[in-house]
Amino acid sequence: MALLQTTIDDDVKKRADEVFARSGLTSAMAVRVMVTQVANTGVSPFDGLFLGKGGRAYSDEVRRAMVREEAKEYGLIPDDAQDDPARVPDDLLDTWGITAEEVGQ
Repeated sequence: MALLQTTIDDDVKKRADEVFARSGLTSAMAVRVMVTQVANTGVSPFDGLFLGKGGRAYSDEVRRAMVREEAKEYGLIPDDAQDDPARVPDDLLDTWGITAEEVGQ
C-alpha cells in the first residue's frame, strides 16, 4: 500500500469534512475513492480545467459551444430552438405514432 500525505488549511479541511460527512465519508476515504476512480477510469475530475492535451481539447469544445450559443443570442447565426419550447416537433410525434392533440397541442 502507498501512503499519500498532504497539507491543507484547517478551515478548508473542516469544511470538506462537513461535505464528505453528508455521504458518510471521511476526507481520507473521499481522497481514496477519488484516486481509485481516477486510476480505474483514466479520467480526472480536473480534466479540462488545466492546460494539457486532454484539457485543451475539452476547453476548446466548451469554448466553441459557448461562442455558438452567444452568436445565436445576438442573431448572428440561426437559432435552432423552437419558438415554443413546450411544443413537441411533428417529426417526433410521427416517430412516436401519436397526434398533437394527444399531447395537448
